[in-house]
Amino acid sequence: MAMRLRGLVLLAVAAALGLWNSTSFVGARLPGRTSSIALEAEAAPKKKEKAPWVGPKKGSWVKILRPESYWYQTRGQVVNVNQKPEVKYPVTVKFDRVNFSNVNTNGFALWEVIEAPAPGPGEV
Repeated sequence: MAMRLRGLVLLAVAAALGLWNSTSFVGARLPGRTSSIALEAEAAPKKKEKAPWVGPKKGSWVKILRPESYWYQTRGQVVNVNQKPEVKYPVTVKFDRVNFSNVNTNGFALWEVIEAPAPGPGEV
């Protein structure tokens, strides 16, 4: 009986110390203590700077220099420029007219386009 009573007293003391010393889910933080999440956020590396833009800007007008293209020496508007170096034809250009396959967009390499002035009114 004394052994059982001693075990219960020790259990009650341990529980009281545990409740008094621990932080609960919504408990107040002790001053000077920061969470591990806050420490990770402070130590997080800064983002890398973006590489400079390569090729014509989106929405600009370009002249096509690829001789075998249906749109050779015509102007089109840049829709997208893929910035990954492994892409073979990164410049997507949209035209006002369609080719024989009823398509009005095509991809070109950076050296196959040069920036050109926008067409005037009534000019295509």
